[in-house]
Amino acid sequence: MAAAKKKKILTYKGKPLLKCGERIYYGNLDDKLILVLDIVESVDKDDIKTSSKVKIQLMDNTGELGEGQVYRKAERDNLYKALDIGEWWLQDAIQMMG
Repeated sequence: MAAAKKKKILTYKGKPLLKCGERIYYGNLDDKLILVLDIVESVDKDDIKTSSKVKIQLMDNTGELGEGQVYRKAERDNLYKALDIGEWWLQDAIQMMG
C-alpha cells in the first residue's frame, strides 16, 4: 500500500504561511505573536491577480486566530514589501520576549 502523501506547507524564511481568502497568517501558530496580512486591493496584470495594497498587523495569538490585540500595523503596496517588514517586526518582537 502506498504511503499517504504528506501535504507541503508554504513557508517564508522558515515560518509557515496560511491563506484564508484575502487574509494571510504568517508565523508559527504556537507562538504568542503572529503576523496577519490582509489584501485590501489587487490588480490583474496579464491574467494574474497581484496585490496592490496590503495591510500588515503584528498581533497577539493567545486567543482566537486573527482576533488578538494589535501591537503594530502598516500598509504596503505589494505582498513582498508587506512580508519583508512584517517578518522583521515578528523576529524583533519574539527576540524581545525571550
